Amino acid sequence: MNTDGNGTRGKRNGGGENGAIRITGRVARPLLLEMKDLRSMNVEEVTDLPVICGSGTPKGRIRSCRGVLLEEVIRKAEVIKEEHNDTKKMFIIASARDGFKVVFSWQEIFNTPIGGGVMILVERDGESLVDEAGRLELISAEDYFTGSRYVKGLSTIEVVLVP
Repeated sequence: MNTDGNGTRGKRNGGGENGAIRITGRVARPLLLEMKDLRSMNVEEVTDLPVICGSGTPKGRIRSCRGVLLEEVIRKAEVIKEEHNDTKKMFIIASARDGFKVVFSWQEIFNTPIGGGVMILVERDGESLVDEAGRLELISAEDYFTGSRYVKGLSTIEVVLVP
């Protein structure tokens, strides 16, 4: 899980300011989505979500969170598929402003139950996630170790095709 320290953290990844994220890479419509755009999309809710790091250590619990499925955001950007098997070689990289990155396969997002729990959060425990620093979050609620792919300060979503 990325941390909320001070120092050299910045706007390296091109999004994340004022609650905005960029959707880039192999897409027909690169997007800059602000909080108002996310809130206008279909919002899902998850309750009583334990946050567990990769070692299995509990890091807390989210009583409730609301967010837009990553799948919806990717569809909105219109992924470029030139060949029949392109999606079998695609990955989605979610990056935070501090350089933290997590990876999902296309098949994982669009072809497994995991995809139904990967959300860009707009609200956590009843509070809007846009604070004075404009941080958004992404969480994979169906992972066993939810903290391993919990991105705080989400700035970009990149769709990549591996040759």
